[in-house]
Amino acid sequence: MNKILFITTSSLASNPRLVKEFEALKSDYDCHVLCFKHHDWSSELSEAIITRNPDVQFIEIDRKKAVFQTLKSKLAHKAAILYNSKAPQNFKICAFANNDKALQLSDTAQMLSEKTNYSRIVAHNLGAFYAAVKLSEQKGIALQLDIEDYYPGEALYFNEHLEKQNRMHLMAESFAKAQAITYASKGIQLECEKHFKVPDGTKQETIINAFHATDFVEPKENSSERIKAVWFSQHIGPNRGLEQVFDAAKSYEHIEFHLIGNKNKDYLKTFSFDENVIFHDIMQQEALHEFLSRMDIGLALENVKADLNRDICLTNKFLAYAQAGLYIVATDTFGQTQFMNSLDYESGVIISKTLIESLVEIDEKQIAIERKKHRWNKAKLFAWENEQLKLKRLLA
Repeated sequence: MNKILFITTSSLASNPRLVKEFEALKSDYDCHVLCFKHHDWSSELSEAIITRNPDVQFIEIDRKKAVFQTLKSKLAHKAAILYNSKAPQNFKICAFANNDKALQLSDTAQMLSEKTNYSRIVAHNLGAFYAAVKLSEQKGIALQLDIEDYYPGEALYFNEHLEKQNRMHLMAESFAKAQAITYASKGIQLECEKHFKVPDGTKQETIINAFHATDFVEPKENSSERIKAVWFSQHIGPNRGLEQVFDAAKSYEHIEFHLIGNKNKDYLKTFSFDENVIFHDIMQQEALHEFLSRMDIGLALENVKADLNRDICLTNKFLAYAQAGLYIVATDTFGQTQFMNSLDYESGVIISKTLIESLVEIDEKQIAIERKKHRWNKAKLFAWENEQLKLKRLLA
C-alpha cells in the first residue's frame, strides 16, 4: 500500500480539511500525518480525531516538550527575518522568516523519511511548503500542495515590508515543483493562476471545503412568529461586518439575530442591543449544525477591504449555511457570488447595498419549510461525500 505523508503547521482539530482528506484516503493508502500538538481548545478535539483513526499514523510535535528543537526553530525564524532583506529570493530564508515552525517541521520530516519510503507528500498550509519541497527533491517523492487560502492576500502581522513577497516566492517555488495542486475555491485557483506557473503535467483541482451531508439534519419548521437569522464565528468582534447586524436589528423587530462565538466584551460594550439580538457561546460542530436546522437565514458577512483572501475564499460559515438549507444573505465577494451563481437553485441573495435593504426584499416563501428542505437536499450535491471523489481521482 502506497504511503502518503501529510504535513501541516497546525494541530489536527484546527485543520479540519486535512482531517477530511486523510479520512477519505485511509482505506486505499497508508496515511501518516505530521502535525503539532497544541495545548489549547484544540487538544481534546485532536485526541478524539486520533482515537477514531487507529489505522492512521500520527506524529505530533509537542513544542513544550521538544524544547531544544523549538528554540532552534524560533531562533532561525528571528535570524531569517533579520537577513531577509539581503536574500529576498532565497527559498530557505523566506520559509524560515515566514513561519517559526518551518525548520522544526522540516527536520522532523527528514527523520521520518529515513525510516519510511513515502510515495507522496501533501503539504497543508504555507508553513509546510518548505519541508515538503525539500523532502520531495531529496527523495524523489511526488509533491502535492493544498491551497486552502490565498496566502499573499491575507493580512500581515509581522515583517510587513517583506512578508507578502516571502509568501509569493514560497508559492512560486513550490508550484513550480508540484505534481498536483488542490484549491479550496474557484476564486483561489483563478488568483493563483494569475501569479504562479506550474509544470505542464501538474494536476489541478478545485475541491471545496464542504462538510459531510450527514452532518446536517433535515431542517425544522420555525414555530416562532419571528424570522430567525444566524451568524457564527470563533469570535464576535470588530471587522466582521456585525455593525450591519446591529443596525438591522433595530429596524426589524420581527427578526431574531442569533450570534454565536466568543464575545469580545470591549467591542460589544460600545453598542446597545434590543432583545431580538441573542448571543450564544461557541458551540461544538455537531451542536452548531443542529442549531442551524432551526434557523431561517444565514448571514455570510465579510469585510474584504484589507484581506484579498476573504474576497475569493469560501468560508466554513457560508458552506454550513448552504448545507443546512438556510437562505443565505451574503456580502458581494467573488467567492460567495461565484459559488451561488454556479448553483442550479436559488440559495440566497447577494447584498447589493446594505443588509437592511436586502432583508426587506426577502420573500417569506423563500424561508418556508419546504424551500429549506429543498435547499438542504440540493446541497448534498457538493457535500464532502462528492467532493472527496475529486481527491481520489487526482491520486489515482
